[in-house]
Amino acid sequence: MNPYSDRRLFGRPLTIEGNTTAALVIDMLNDFCDEQGKLGNSAALELCESQNLVLDAARRGGGTVVFVNEQHRVNLEPKREFAKQMTHTYEGSWGARVVEPLVVQDTDIEVVKRRYSGFFQSDLDLVLRDRGVTTVVLMGVLTNICVRATAHDAFFLGYDVVVPTDTVRSMTPMEQHASLYDISTHFGWVTTSDEVCAALASGSPIMNQMMEPTVPASTAL
Repeated sequence: MNPYSDRRLFGRPLTIEGNTTAALVIDMLNDFCDEQGKLGNSAALELCESQNLVLDAARRGGGTVVFVNEQHRVNLEPKREFAKQMTHTYEGSWGARVVEPLVVQDTDIEVVKRRYSGFFQSDLDLVLRDRGVTTVVLMGVLTNICVRATAHDAFFLGYDVVVPTDTVRSMTPMEQHASLYDISTHFGWVTTSDEVCAALASGSPIMNQMMEPTVPASTAL
């Protein structure tokens, strides 16, 4: 039994405008997405086509494109256990670069993050507020870690959160479905890249997927 089936916070359609929307690309970096990367899984590159469509629609609609990239200092010499594990995406390294299939333009913005959430002690919120952004479209890896953490903080900060299912990926179907289910019921709208592109082009409303708790057969990294 699903006690939240009739109490979803995001059952209504969402209408977005290009000039108040930001497309955030989270951690689509060589170390995470290239088979030569330290934590690389090349299946993530399958997301690039859908991500590029959303990025193009956002740019054409007058929106903001932000690449939210995890980076760590080479000379930090950390003492805390979490920081000791951050031995990837070093500043200035090949592993910290955005994967080549993604189109990056000079007008796009880069925000560096040091933890899972793109908002945690970064200037992402300031960048978006300076641009008048009220809606964020989250794309990237991993759905259940950095994408989800960013979705939570975006919601807490008052943004409308949109996550297209074909632009994010987890390591397992369980992690993918559980994260998207929680986002669709409590934090935002779960949709597709086609719906986001249509919304940015014509103003058509975004419908939230009415996901159920059970895990279907689905793709994973």
